[in-house]
Amino acid sequence: MTFDDLNKLIREKLSVETYPYQKYISEEIEKNLDRKRFIIISMPTGSGKTLIELSVAYHLTNKVSNIIVLEPTRLLCDQMYHRFWREVFDDDVGVEYEGDCESFEKGKKIVVSTPFTTAKCLDRADAIIVDEVHHAFGDARYEEVLVNLEPKFLIGFTALLPSYKKYLIDPRLIKLLGQPEYLAYDFKSLTKIDPSFKLPKAIADIFDSEFNNLEDSVYEAFFKGLIKGNKETVKFLELTFYTYGKEAFCESYRRLIGKVEESPYIDSICDSKDLSHKARALKSVLNIYRVDEFKPVLIFTSRKSTAYEFERAISDLGKVKVITGDSPRYERLKVVQNLRKGEIDVLISTIVGEEGIDIPEAKLLIMTDVPQSPLRFYQRLGRLIRGKEKEEGESAIKYLVVTLTPKTSEYDNLDEALRNLYLEGVDVSYLIEKREDKGPVARVIDIINKSGGRVLINQIDDTKKRTLSLLSLLESNESRSHIDEYVDRTLRDGKALYYYDEEMMGKIISQVLLGSYCNIGFGETYMRLCNSEYKKIGEILWKKKGSIKLDKKSSLRLFMKLFLSSNLDEVINELSRRKSEYEKELEGKDYSVKVTMGKIWNGLMAQILISASVDSVTVNPKVQINYYDLKDEKLAKLNSLVIAYNSLVNFYKLTSTSNGKVNSK
Repeated sequence: MTFDDLNKLIREKLSVETYPYQKYISEEIEKNLDRKRFIIISMPTGSGKTLIELSVAYHLTNKVSNIIVLEPTRLLCDQMYHRFWREVFDDDVGVEYEGDCESFEKGKKIVVSTPFTTAKCLDRADAIIVDEVHHAFGDARYEEVLVNLEPKFLIGFTALLPSYKKYLIDPRLIKLLGQPEYLAYDFKSLTKIDPSFKLPKAIADIFDSEFNNLEDSVYEAFFKGLIKGNKETVKFLELTFYTYGKEAFCESYRRLIGKVEESPYIDSICDSKDLSHKARALKSVLNIYRVDEFKPVLIFTSRKSTAYEFERAISDLGKVKVITGDSPRYERLKVVQNLRKGEIDVLISTIVGEEGIDIPEAKLLIMTDVPQSPLRFYQRLGRLIRGKEKEEGESAIKYLVVTLTPKTSEYDNLDEALRNLYLEGVDVSYLIEKREDKGPVARVIDIINKSGGRVLINQIDDTKKRTLSLLSLLESNESRSHIDEYVDRTLRDGKALYYYDEEMMGKIISQVLLGSYCNIGFGETYMRLCNSEYKKIGEILWKKKGSIKLDKKSSLRLFMKLFLSSNLDEVINELSRRKSEYEKELEGKDYSVKVTMGKIWNGLMAQILISASVDSVTVNPKVQINYYDLKDEKLAKLNSLVIAYNSLVNFYKLTSTSNGKVNSK
């Protein structure tokens, strides 16, 4: 089967034409596959590497029995399967990314899947095509999947493979497949292969605006909800801090005194004389993209105080000028004229420069914040990419640099910007590579690490009010906080897992046991224990036929103990050890515990049936606990057992007589 055959198929199925350079690259890969089993191809964003992946699969279909296409996320699995693979290969292709194995069991020739679903469902793979292969190198779990599948062929694709990633390849893969062959195609080489290939209008890069220790402590106080005051004001100040830096933040804080409680965190940052994280990042950018080489340089920020801080920070790098909304129109026009004449090297502008100022000579645009408004972003972008054509008709490549604050929502705001950039013909390879694991999920992971690898949710979110009362829990209607969203994303991305703290949850379940006892108990123990709260719990149990459901996600969050996915085995061992300790403590007691597991739409459900006898009274309530955004059944079941045993220990302690002895069979 030739590339021309595939081209006809793609034209028929996808209504698109392949380009000469795509045919060239496909044929190069095929030639290499005759002598190499491990090939890595890098192609710029927007150059159609997915069509090359289809070509590789098309070429291999007669050589191997199965082909696995690995995508790093469920979203990409879904998109690539529906938009490309299913359209071209029809019923020969399947997709699995939720842990199900149906397509594998049916023996589909091609399966689009995530690494971890593949590892669960398959022992061997003849050929593996890895999309966004840069994710695989340096990620132990990812590489473990590739090694264990023992492929005959491994072909990886990426928009960008940084040189350091080449040194992170697992030696076991090299032993299995040999040294990889690297086929790298940048814009220049694609233009040589195919003169009709169009260069991008601009190349985008990204720099981290890293907090120093003081700034990080201030932001974490906001993140955890330790800064108190008017909710909207606190949110505004948090955004101002990580987006524009301390100068703009302190200016806003002074203006809003009275709406936010005084805090030593805020006092410390506003007393600091250091440059803000945004100004330090700007200096780093201009150490790489030197003013002498890229002038005139445009720098955008949305705050005047930040603009003037930038001017102070880079005044030694060339002739710098600031224009803001306070600048008269005639002054703005004069500045633009001087910039075109070469009398100004760097122009720092606030929102006023986003429209109505045409500077086609600009070679470098630095955005130190990303406007959430698509229109404002587009207007900024237009200052750079709508430039003059070179004499020979080829557009000069320009450079866009964005500075973003790691472990904050600034990285989330880049999503819309990426789409706009891509549609405008800007190569975003570096942005895609460098934005990985940089948003608020990284902040959650950082807090888990700082807390010794385990962290209760209320140690991350100070707005969570801890309660160990079953009645309060059943009546609770906790509102969703911004941290809930970040925690959910951390879990869905597979970066962290959780279990419910057995001591806290055990106390809740012991109240179910006591409520059940107070329905049918008698004698001295009954008189001593059965207060109005336990009797009310007993009434609820009677009405619900002895069953209690703990299924409110907002309430269950209070008991969540987060840990990194890489520590799963360690956590399983800890829980197993505690289970053994509780069983030993319960020796001689008359009890039984049974846990059955079921699935809910986005997680698991544990049904716990506990039977316990004391003073010739036997209680056997049923408790349902939901585990949202958790798919590991072994972890959830073991956690539920440990919770049940802890509740029994509490129950027997509370039903002891005053001399500490337990009256039980």
